[in-house]
Amino acid sequence: MLERARILIVEDDQAIREILRIALTDECYEVTVACNGEEALERLQVWTPHLIILDIMMPFMDGVTFRRRQRELRLAPEARLIVLSASRTAIPQSLELGADLSVAKPFELDDLLDVVASTLERHSTVTDIARTI
Repeated sequence: MLERARILIVEDDQAIREILRIALTDECYEVTVACNGEEALERLQVWTPHLIILDIMMPFMDGVTFRRRQRELRLAPEARLIVLSASRTAIPQSLELGADLSVAKPFELDDLLDVVASTLERHSTVTDIARTI
């Protein structure tokens, strides 16, 4: 049996976080959420995602600081990264974070779902990680 791909959503906007959680769960991914970088680091202590969807601008710990700490602590080092940001200036910064892709807010949900699927498929190094259909 194939293992479901695990996705961590790190987003401070509750509506966006919930829409993404529901949509990705409906696509048969295993999803966990965090509302800021601090909470995301706590999640990574006990759960290893294959993909992190990361907002850049958040309270308490922003996405840049989260990514820096994640790397320092070597938490989920193999996880792919998609950066979300409402700021166009944050898009180039996402490359410095090692993002596979940046998605500007607002975005079309179907487009983001396609990006998630293609990122996981393109970068999967383990053949038993897949969406269960």
